Amino acid sequence: MLNHSSPRQSSSSNRRRGAAMLEATAIMGAWTVLFVGIFDFGSATLRRNLVSHVARQVVRLAIVRGADAGPELPVWGPATQTFQISDNHPIANTLRPIAGGSATSSFQVQLEWIDGGNAAEQRVRATVTGRFSSLLGVVVGSKNVPLQARSTMPIVH
Repeated sequence: MLNHSSPRQSSSSNRRRGAAMLEATAIMGAWTVLFVGIFDFGSATLRRNLVSHVARQVVRLAIVRGADAGPELPVWGPATQTFQISDNHPIANTLRPIAGGSATSSFQVQLEWIDGGNAAEQRVRATVTGRFSSLLGVVVGSKNVPLQARSTMPIVH
């Protein structure tokens, strides 16, 4: 038995094969963008949470290092301090083990004593800034996203 196909059937199946390939390419592209976007958004959320975490931790360290800190802990303040976590700075050296590794090394920290002194009940504020480099930002034109967190607490001692 010989298989005789008409020229009309062959032409129709070739067109359908090309359409299926085009559809598969579009779907695979959409899925790739979706999965990269999910990963990118998760990374951005992690960085945002790290900025907030570092701001809270540095202000917690500062509120127990006021004028009455005593010999156990060094006194910090009241002069404003600005540094990167990766710097060789006394506050950065204290903060680095708590900060969370290499993901936070480029964060800039500003520690300021708002009321002008470091006595008990005066306020200290930590401002932490960083950047998130987005994978999909190249597509939408916003590759670097600035991140900032502030935390303010009264000095305990």
